[in-house]
Amino acid sequence: MLPVVARTFARIQERLLGRRTFAILKELEESQWWPRERIAALQLERLQRLVASAYAHSSYWRQLMDERGIKPGDIRSLADLKRFPLIEKSTLRDQRENMVWRQEGRRVLLARTSGSTNDALEFYTSSNREACITAARMRGHRWVGINPGDKELYFWASPVELNTQGRLKQIRDMLVNNPLTSTLALSPAVIPEFLKLWLRWRPKCIFTYGSSAALFARMARSMHVDLTPLREAGLRTVITTAEMLSDVDRGRISEAFGVPVHDSYGLREGGLIGHECDRFTMHTNDEHLILETIDPHARMPTDGTGELVITNLSSFVQPVIRYRTNDIVTLSQERCPCGRTLNHLRVTGGRLHDFVVTRDGRWISCVNFLYICKSVPGILELQVRQERLGEVHLLVVPEADRSAGLADRIMAEARARLGPGEEITVQFVDRIEPTKSGKYRVVVSTVATQMLADNKYTL
Repeated sequence: MLPVVARTFARIQERLLGRRTFAILKELEESQWWPRERIAALQLERLQRLVASAYAHSSYWRQLMDERGIKPGDIRSLADLKRFPLIEKSTLRDQRENMVWRQEGRRVLLARTSGSTNDALEFYTSSNREACITAARMRGHRWVGINPGDKELYFWASPVELNTQGRLKQIRDMLVNNPLTSTLALSPAVIPEFLKLWLRWRPKCIFTYGSSAALFARMARSMHVDLTPLREAGLRTVITTAEMLSDVDRGRISEAFGVPVHDSYGLREGGLIGHECDRFTMHTNDEHLILETIDPHARMPTDGTGELVITNLSSFVQPVIRYRTNDIVTLSQERCPCGRTLNHLRVTGGRLHDFVVTRDGRWISCVNFLYICKSVPGILELQVRQERLGEVHLLVVPEADRSAGLADRIMAEARARLGPGEEITVQFVDRIEPTKSGKYRVVVSTVATQMLADNKYTL
């Protein structure tokens, strides 16, 4: 599809969904050059609107503000935001129905995320909220030379079975030049097949998980498969998201594909937080967010480095005010050589994805198990452990009112993704211990870790 045609389809799609995405994109492209004082004034104006809306339409926030003696008119500076308490993921989950404004706009619906910590959460979103997120992502991609309508290959997770809705989405993705190749099960055997497919498609950008791109690059190198013809066919960048990108993996991906790697960072419940520009500075989405850092233990403000706390200025449907992300970052106001006045951040601790290796040599992405959390109601947290080849153990923290047969449904979903050759066990637990960084790893596989250390990708 020609980019101009795909861009037209994208505009039509966004309008049909009730989203002002392209109008917001135009606004963002202007405001990224504003003086910091003008951006701060915009943040204050939007914070005042958010607080007033939360008080008017959300019983949870109205009760909280009344208890703390906060009136919407009391918000006269950005510093007044600290009059609100910090909220946890459990607050968004437990108070969801008391937070939601169902008449906020079009397509108010529940979204479900498991995230890299695999702590399941359902929250409300809407066309207005999604338009802001999509526009911010488009702006970030433009920073590295990828315009709406350009060929972007999504090297992404997709369900094992496609229903009618999934097939319609495939057609829609093709119309807007965003086709998908699944990352859910990688093996050396698929590397040449995927490369041949991608060379036919000639993408300008590959949008993917950092761990999947790094594993793909390592497998290709072990097989002496050259990925740089993709650059000759038009590839300009690999954009990673959803997990922490290490310098080692960035270098490995860039060397394999022969193009720069640019990272982005966001939370499904919080929106797009940051995206790297062509100078590899991760600028923050300041027009739609207020970002703070705190000491995760003392819960006191810190100067630049600490646990990230976000206030989403565009989430009127379910207000997110001073939300603890559990991610450790460093915030900075230092000016970037690119000239944009937006602040920037660096993720300094947190996200990590992994793989399970099956008896038949497939590398199963942890995203498979996030799909289990999305498709099986009743799961709060899930972790997959593999200490020996062919044996997979699932630890599950269930909801308090879990239904009968939950273990059987989890087992069936795991079997569909791992295949018949694996011994699978499911164990219900009260909690799952985090790593030293405080994050929950979805997959802990000593088999995959050892094979990676040995540069071994086949059994």
